[in-house]
Amino acid sequence: MLEDQSTDAELVMAALAAGGFTCRLTLAAGRRAFEQAYAPGAFDLVLADYMLPDCTGLEALELVRRSDALIPFILVSGTIGEERAVEALRAGATDYVPKDHLAHLAPAVTRALDKRREQERHLATRRALELSQERLRALSRRLLEVQEDERRRLARDLHDDIGQALTALKIQLESLTRHGGESSLRARIDECVETTQHALERVRQLSLSLRPLQLDDLGLVAALRSHLDRQARLGRLAPHFDAAEAPTELESEIETACFRIAQEAINNVLRHARARNLWLRLFTAGDRIALSVRDDGAGFDAETARRRASAGGSLGLVGMEERAALAGGTLELRSAPGQGTTLLATFPLERQRSAQAAG
Repeated sequence: MLEDQSTDAELVMAALAAGGFTCRLTLAAGRRAFEQAYAPGAFDLVLADYMLPDCTGLEALELVRRSDALIPFILVSGTIGEERAVEALRAGATDYVPKDHLAHLAPAVTRALDKRREQERHLATRRALELSQERLRALSRRLLEVQEDERRRLARDLHDDIGQALTALKIQLESLTRHGGESSLRARIDECVETTQHALERVRQLSLSLRPLQLDDLGLVAALRSHLDRQARLGRLAPHFDAAEAPTELESEIETACFRIAQEAINNVLRHARARNLWLRLFTAGDRIALSVRDDGAGFDAETARRRASAGGSLGLVGMEERAALAGGTLELRSAPGQGTTLLATFPLERQRSAQAAG
């Protein structure tokens, strides 16, 4: 209690006792004593007179609020008007009780303590939710890492093991045709060569779709260019690629996120856009790296697409947004019927630079 009149302090304690409170009081008669006595977490309640010889209740309130935003702070004064009372409440005071109406003090303290408990419950719930969300993000991030590791292993196995075996078989079958023989045998061998060639091509496509080897061996720019060219040929689109302003080095998480988002966006163009041109640009924008995928196709209502995604009707868009968020980035989609579609994903470079500086 900040109060310089011992008689007033006794009246306040009597009012609290009459209201059913048993209190352990620390009395400070001025600014210096209050500053020495007050410590965050040491008290359940602060009561303060408004006007004292060397300070005001608002100055004490400012001191308290710098270290504790929740502790109830009630002004108990006989020299404060309505205007100052409102000012005190706006500054963070919990309540105001005139000294000539001390019967109102106990109910005010009850309300203040109840409010404090409710705020603490709310904060605990929010902290638990934030912790749960952080754990979920960590789990999602780890799941994506495991998924990428598994894709990387499968891609290598398909390319190095099954792909090489099929290549060897194809060569052996082709060598048989060069040694002559019955025409029927040649026909069967030609059929085997064709089947093997088809299987080999499918293995290559599966390997590339799982995880392009260029992403690990040559980096993001090479992987994006190769994927864009290959998919544009399949969709009979004119590809346009620009990475002149791309950073030379990126952390693996951002490289993977960029590639997967571009992969999904390009697949969407092939499936739905009915476009003739496809532009992919990777560039630096201030302290961020940006990936832009744009087409001149049919377009769609972007707001409707967002509502469908929120309702779980568009897993592709949700997946891209999740990819971007886990890497610390953002995703923006712009489209309108007949005006094509632009997808823009950006990621912070500051985290990358900080990691390099620390290393």
